[in-house]
Amino acid sequence: MSKKPSGTTKKTIEDSEFLKIFKESIISSEETEKIDLVLEGQYKMAFEGIMDAYNAGLYAGLIGPVGVGKTTLCRKVAEDLKRGFYWVTFSDLIRPSTLIGSFDPTLVFKLGYSPKSFIPGPFTLACLEGSVFLANEINRGDEYILNSLLDALEEKRLYIPQLRTWIKVHDDFFFIAAMNPSELKGTRSLPRAIKDRIKVWCSLTYPPRKTEEKIVRTQCTVADLERNVLDSILDIITKCRTHDLIEKPPSIRTSIGFAKLIAARMQREKTQRASNALIAEIAQLVLPQSVEVIPGQDASIIIKKICVEVLGIG
Repeated sequence: MSKKPSGTTKKTIEDSEFLKIFKESIISSEETEKIDLVLEGQYKMAFEGIMDAYNAGLYAGLIGPVGVGKTTLCRKVAEDLKRGFYWVTFSDLIRPSTLIGSFDPTLVFKLGYSPKSFIPGPFTLACLEGSVFLANEINRGDEYILNSLLDALEEKRLYIPQLRTWIKVHDDFFFIAAMNPSELKGTRSLPRAIKDRIKVWCSLTYPPRKTEEKIVRTQCTVADLERNVLDSILDIITKCRTHDLIEKPPSIRTSIGFAKLIAARMQREKTQRASNALIAEIAQLVLPQSVEVIPGQDASIIIKKICVEVLGIG
């Protein structure tokens, strides 16, 4: 007698149904969702700089803290170029095979080591298709791993060691490197060989308040929040970003999540106004795990003090 998988409360999806749903849910690299990006100020300058780099046949880099919109900006570039979009977020766990590809053992058993048993990685696919490839958080990657990109970036050809074959990189292939400021934990100095191949560098930081307000309103799909509520959200976020005890401040994604959660609570409770007590409660749900404080400090206590300062209640 077969047993249900532990933790299952509903009827398990049948294999045929799963395959149907799976096929319907496949997203090709050519399909890019409509990107809502506030193209003004630093974002407009960075976007234009990256597009100019593409038109000049150069590769581009973005420098900025986590959550300022680097990935969104790169998606917008791919959308406007009508190109596919691939990316890899670098870390110590990334290996050359993550980028280039590897063999499927079951196919190797049937077909041997051949292109038919080779599963290309995202970098290889971008090179072949002429897509946009984002090397996200590239300065968290090991130099040995980054070296596997060099030939494609310089010589416009990519070596597939498993196949002992060189392939030509598509003329439309475009490489963007995104990196965090070097002072952040876990980052490394970018190898000179990689840096020399990226000729255009654009910097992003946390945007001016007016721009961030537009971004939050663009992303918050629920009914518009009252102006004073959004002001309170951004006041708290700004205090966090300038607080002496907070090492890693909240990102724009955090601002958006903060606003969305308040709007969702208001909708659920069928209320038109968000009290300061509600804003403070949501702040404790969102912010403590979205910031990093200096050793020995408690993020929840710091957030509570900031809420008292801004809202009069913690």
